[in-house]
Amino acid sequence: MDTPSPPQTLARFLPATLQSNGMRCRDETPTSAQELLARGQLDAKDFIEVSPDIENTLMEAFIENDYDGRLHLMTLSMMRRDDDDDGRHDIEEIIGVSFWREVPADEMGDWFDVERISKMITKSTIEHENDSDYSNDVKRRMKLVRSSSIKWIQNALASTDQDKTDTKASIDQLTHSWVKIELVAIKQSYRAHHLGNILLGCTLAKAHEHNEHAILHVAGGGSKNNIPAAKLYGRFGFVTVPRHDEGGPFAKPDKDLFVLGNIGKALNDLPFEEMLQIK
Repeated sequence: MDTPSPPQTLARFLPATLQSNGMRCRDETPTSAQELLARGQLDAKDFIEVSPDIENTLMEAFIENDYDGRLHLMTLSMMRRDDDDDGRHDIEEIIGVSFWREVPADEMGDWFDVERISKMITKSTIEHENDSDYSNDVKRRMKLVRSSSIKWIQNALASTDQDKTDTKASIDQLTHSWVKIELVAIKQSYRAHHLGNILLGCTLAKAHEHNEHAILHVAGGGSKNNIPAAKLYGRFGFVTVPRHDEGGPFAKPDKDLFVLGNIGKALNDLPFEEMLQIK
């Protein structure tokens, strides 16, 4: 019997997927973002019909460099054929945008409640979303990646369990190397094709160059009310955490949060040959 080939990592599979579908992920600059806005390619209402002010606020902060270079903009574009008075030609259309931010350790330290983290692990109150769109083998591999999202917390707390005076070392380990995914949005006319997988994959790959952990807030009421978003993040290994008043580990923000504890494991171990198929 032939041995099954291992899943292709995102770094190996994503470029081929983009090329074969005439798409491109690009890390924008404030200057390039201004040019796209001037051409009408980043109209917030095309991406977020309910609350376009969210994207507008992030775009303004990105262009004005309010976060000293720590806020990033990623775009997903696709080539399409266009006919006008000058004839037929190909144009590049922006079909997805994501904003992500590198979070300083001192800011992350304000979010963490170390005592709550220990209780959370003991009571197994971390949850994850099930995704019925994939085979049992794929779901099993997704579950393994999700489980790694809490192992780094356990490892960080291990030294504290052995030496109660070493709390600062644990906090330092918990609070470094974080990014916050501020927004992931696909243009309305391009949804329901799993393009969010490609955009989030591009975003995490770029973020992982200098960071290991990710946190995000699901708009629209969390996993129960925004099921498509919950499924998307769950595929990449994100797990939901309880609110602070329910024993959750984050003092702020503490509502509708998803956490990915090991970006590298997600990018290397998930079955991207199936996840990145466009439907």
